[in-house]
Amino acid sequence: MPNRASELAWDEPKTGTAAGLTRGQVVQTALDLADAEGLEAVSIRRVAQELDARPMSLYTHIASKDDLLALMLNEFSGRLLVPEPLPDDWREALRRIAHRAYDSYVAHPWTIQAFGRGTRVGPNMLRRAEQSAAAVVSLELEPSEAWTALSIVHEWTMGHALHVVTLREDAELEGRLRDADPSDFPRMSRVFGEGRAQSRDAVFEVALEVVLDGIERRYASGAR
Repeated sequence: MPNRASELAWDEPKTGTAAGLTRGQVVQTALDLADAEGLEAVSIRRVAQELDARPMSLYTHIASKDDLLALMLNEFSGRLLVPEPLPDDWREALRRIAHRAYDSYVAHPWTIQAFGRGTRVGPNMLRRAEQSAAAVVSLELEPSEAWTALSIVHEWTMGHALHVVTLREDAELEGRLRDADPSDFPRMSRVFGEGRAQSRDAVFEVALEVVLDGIERRYASGAR
């Protein structure tokens, strides 16, 4: 039986695996594999294969695929942090946080699927939550209002990223929208034809400002 760790330790162990590997190498290999082939390709056995190591050596410090996934998401969450110090202006702070998250989700689409499965909250997730909360301090909101404002930005950002990564390879949908007869669908053809000509990144830029405008009207204009 593998020498399984009883609890998941978030910090790098002081010693490497039996194969001379560090846990950081194991997690990074899993991240690279998920980027290249998707989340379903990641397993202890496959990661060990990529590292030219025995699976047993990985089990010394990572007890299961669930632990590996939690460590992967914790590492990814660290990369979502915006370099400090945050701008004093809440709009610019939220803008930077949203941009970094959107770019990261689109570049690493497996993360959206992974977060959807639920995971343990690692220290980098807490750091990101703290940074997000700090971004709206200048608005002087009640806790429930701050939570709502941040939820609007984070959930819309992830939702738009999900839309992009889901549809960018949907050739059938693109083809049906492109080839639809304008005489049958005049309004749809114009909006989904001319409108869709702009890049999804451009849509993100405009829509993010609309979201921030809404937060400003709701919470920064005294209309609460």
